[in-house]
Amino acid sequence: METALTERDKKLLYILGFIIIAFVFGWVIITPMVKKINLKSDEIEVQQELRSQNEVKVMGVDSAESLIVRFESDLEGSLDTFYEPMDSSEIDKLFTTYILGFGLYAKDLSIQMPAGPVSETPYVNSDLGILFAAAEAADTSDSFDDDSSDSEADDSETGFIGDVSPLELYQDSRNSVYDTTYAGVTCANVMLVMTGNPVKEQALLDDILTNPSVRVTGFAWDDLNMIATTNEDGSVDIRENTDRQLTINLNVYMH
Repeated sequence: METALTERDKKLLYILGFIIIAFVFGWVIITPMVKKINLKSDEIEVQQELRSQNEVKVMGVDSAESLIVRFESDLEGSLDTFYEPMDSSEIDKLFTTYILGFGLYAKDLSIQMPAGPVSETPYVNSDLGILFAAAEAADTSDSFDDDSSDSEADDSETGFIGDVSPLELYQDSRNSVYDTTYAGVTCANVMLVMTGNPVKEQALLDDILTNPSVRVTGFAWDDLNMIATTNEDGSVDIRENTDRQLTINLNVYMH
């Protein structure tokens, strides 16, 4: 039995054939292309993330290089105030000339030369000494668990630790240094004994206290013996000696 296809049936068959061809075309050709595009998009995102990380690392390197330059400059500047290394004869000449320059008489001078680098810390009751004690207490009490250490290690690859920049870390570290243990600074212990006008001696003491390369560790005033004068008739006049003796103990720092 034969069935004749109507025009409507033929149109439906054409439409169905077109749909099948479009589906096959999409499945065989379009789908792989879409998957490939998605893979490329994912790869682009990964590469962009790597680029961002590398840019941050480059910024970290630039920061580190600038910090090295700043560190060298700060170190050189901090050592400018110290005396160049001197032997005992040079120290003797330096302070003898200094005393004579104030119109005083250098009565005695003793020098103990350094055996090696000196470890100096601030006076315990000074502002700097209080900060030093607080920093030491903080270093003793601070403890970090393994997770925080791992986190800091991961962040350090990008040039940052947490939210702190290398510059902030450097400034904090620089400001927390309160001793000369690792600076290679040497110290000569000097005792100056001089006599003369007390006003001039006070001027010398005031001046030496402003010297950043010297630390006065102690000083003492002493009265001098009365002055005896023999007259032509053999009588002796005794009068008060207006001069005084000043003894200064100080540390002389060299680098």
